[in-house]
Amino acid sequence: MPDLTAAMESAAPGLALRGTVFAVETVNGRTEFPVWHYKNNPDATDFWPASTIKIFAAISAMERLHALGLPLESTLAFEHRAEGGPWVLDCARSMPEMLSEVWRRSSNEDYTLLLRFNGIDYLNSRFLIPERGFTHSALMRGYWIPRPIVYKKEERQRISIRAQDGGMDFVEHAWSGRSWSAERGATVIDSATGNMASTLDLANCLRRLVFHDLVPESERYQISPAMTEFLLHGGNGFIGLDTKDPESGPHAWNAGKDLFPKAVYYHKVGLISNEVLELAAVDDRAQSGKAWVFCLRAGTGQKQVMETMCRAVLTELKKQIP
Repeated sequence: MPDLTAAMESAAPGLALRGTVFAVETVNGRTEFPVWHYKNNPDATDFWPASTIKIFAAISAMERLHALGLPLESTLAFEHRAEGGPWVLDCARSMPEMLSEVWRRSSNEDYTLLLRFNGIDYLNSRFLIPERGFTHSALMRGYWIPRPIVYKKEERQRISIRAQDGGMDFVEHAWSGRSWSAERGATVIDSATGNMASTLDLANCLRRLVFHDLVPESERYQISPAMTEFLLHGGNGFIGLDTKDPESGPHAWNAGKDLFPKAVYYHKVGLISNEVLELAAVDDRAQSGKAWVFCLRAGTGQKQVMETMCRAVLTELKKQIP
């Protein structure tokens, strides 16, 4: 069993840390996902998850689009209406472009639009729920303030969707006023309107996407194969989660490319002034037969600390290979 706590603390002594690691193992023809946590604490949410939570909004948006019977190649037009006022057209973006920009440069604008498409109540009542595998997460705020992108919760939202094949639909919603964060125990920045997640929920989210063909059918996301493929690998010039573009801050890839040179890496970084996170999958099944998914957090805004910690964890995991 890897000593996750010792590995993390050796790389970031004296810092507040959190972490979860899943392994992907095949035993007697059946895939298992043993899991370990920093200090055996899977449910801690005492940190700001920063941009890692954008993966929640992205997958939920894909599920909502799929439920409407519309394909990935759809364009969304965003409108808002203040109380008593007219509908105001803000902007239009294609779904592939929004997803790609979230992965490529961690776009706060596109994350905020994806949140607007989902709607706070839909995302927290349909996607981020224990029955879907999320026990300690909530999203309540976008990350872009100026017009025309901003998601003002008190305004009614209408999103019209047009597919390339001619299909059309729309969603309309207004926030109920319910504080999903407060109900789920958020404590960081703002307990009523803050975003929250545990490293377990984040790692579990990525695990179910990257290894969708190995998880039980009940755990799979309700999206099309084309949507799954696009989220992971992009296409037609767009970026997926497997990007190695330096602009996206691939700490796990930078730290592990010499340890596991034939592995496929997926990741979503999170960074603010006093938090750095890496949500990553390292699929080395082609070489060693092993794969892992992890979410690591350190209470610092220094990127190098996370890269050092990723290397310490990957080195510890490599020691476990027979």
